[in-house]
Amino acid sequence: MMEKRIIVGGGRTGRELAMQLPGATIIEADPDAAKKSSKIKNVNVVRGDGTDERLLIKLGLDEADALIALTNDDEVNFKSASIAKRYGVSSIIARVDDPENEERFRDLGVESIMFPSRMIANRIRDLLKTDDKKRIHRPFAKILVPLVGKTTTEKAFREALLIASISEMKSRVEVVSSDDTEAKQMKRMAREEDVPFEFLLEEGDIVEMLTNHLHRADCIVIDDEKITFMDRLLHKNVTLQLMRSVSCPVLVARTCNYYRHILVLLDSSPASEKNLIIALQIAHLFGSDLSLLLLEEIPPEFRERIKKQGEVKNVEIIKMKVDGNPMIEAVKEVKSQKYDLVVTPWRGTGIIRSSMIRRIVYDASCSVLTVCTRR
Repeated sequence: MMEKRIIVGGGRTGRELAMQLPGATIIEADPDAAKKSSKIKNVNVVRGDGTDERLLIKLGLDEADALIALTNDDEVNFKSASIAKRYGVSSIIARVDDPENEERFRDLGVESIMFPSRMIANRIRDLLKTDDKKRIHRPFAKILVPLVGKTTTEKAFREALLIASISEMKSRVEVVSSDDTEAKQMKRMAREEDVPFEFLLEEGDIVEMLTNHLHRADCIVIDDEKITFMDRLLHKNVTLQLMRSVSCPVLVARTCNYYRHILVLLDSSPASEKNLIIALQIAHLFGSDLSLLLLEEIPPEFRERIKKQGEVKNVEIIKMKVDGNPMIEAVKEVKSQKYDLVVTPWRGTGIIRSSMIRRIVYDASCSVLTVCTRR
């Protein structure tokens, strides 16, 4: 049975999406936009108001697999999403233009796709820079994804594609696996995102599979791993094994969504500065705001560099100081569900030590990027 998707808004984004979702229904109030949408093959176009509950029910909202609200009016998108939520639509995605409205959509439980004005402004400013060395193209040139579980295509691979596709110069994604059953699907997904992709067939455990490819990797994205209490006690999980074995950043994938809010853990060690630079690059490309959790007092010159880097990359920086035990406060913050990504150093020399980082990797409610300080 074909999945039932309802798209509210037949503008440029709605039409582009409909072309990739045969059988979808577009609701569009503007007659000109509706006429353009009607030219798309295998798409049902209805003139009307996407906040009209009776119309949505008539179009089968109670049986829909997804509602995607893509108008340029946040209020319309919110009302459409609210109706879909009441009728139990399993997947609700909304365009949110004004960052100040994001909290309303989060409270509603909507999986928001963000197109913030800061993200667009940053991209244009990069394009206008005449000195190519000053342009921020991408945080990682090559991203390696080891397939270690059945959900990898749903998490790690999707998050790798998200990071690879966001910058002007696309990152290359390489998947390493001992099983090629998902290769065709991943190739199609990469092609849709216009991301360079290669599938590598290897035998062995995760570290063995990656051995021949680590020297070219800028980042490894791995699936979130469900582990037992004994696994945690004995540090036997694959994620920590991988982090101990490589010297490039490792991303534990949980979010698979645009990074709107990023948390960075900082102490006074030199490792924290490298950690911050990568976080700023990612925040610049996604138009994210950056919350810095200062786990100890940092030198004045480091504070000044933070300020300058934020201005250069047009990133809003929020500083938070810890009152009390740094480990307890750090773990509490990463579990708060306020963030889409946590960035922390790995093998730090300051307060941020391996025991704290293990807790963060285990307990975070979002994706975690660990930045290794050893090269």
